[in-house]
Amino acid sequence: MLKFALFLGCGCVLIDPASVSMVAAGSVPPALVGRWLVEDIGGGGVIDFLQTTLEINDDGTYAGFAGCNSYTGTFGLSGDEISFSPPGATRKICVPAVMDQEGKFFEVLKRGLSWKVDDTKLFLAGPNAKIGLRLVAN
Repeated sequence: MLKFALFLGCGCVLIDPASVSMVAAGSVPPALVGRWLVEDIGGGGVIDFLQTTLEINDDGTYAGFAGCNSYTGTFGLSGDEISFSPPGATRKICVPAVMDQEGKFFEVLKRGLSWKVDDTKLFLAGPNAKIGLRLVAN
């Protein structure tokens, strides 16, 4: 299987092309497209003043800052379901609390999620309808 490396900042990222699925440009609902700031992860809140972001693009890519590391990937849509490919991320190390929050954020993105936009909020929920991420337009 062909794999390639991207050099992003100070980290090396391996991307497996087989795990990447693209969404047709223009098929992403406009309400979903934008830069979102994470307000809550799994009902446990987030660290004040730590800017964890998720940018969803209309070309089927996503990117952001997880609190310590920058990341990027692709996503797929099926109705109100969204699935994120494993992100390529830089490999910086930060204080344990930041790394813990970042790990929880990436863990939520691994799941199959339903999405809902309500005014300026984006809700990503797991299969049991439990909110995995609550985000606000940024």
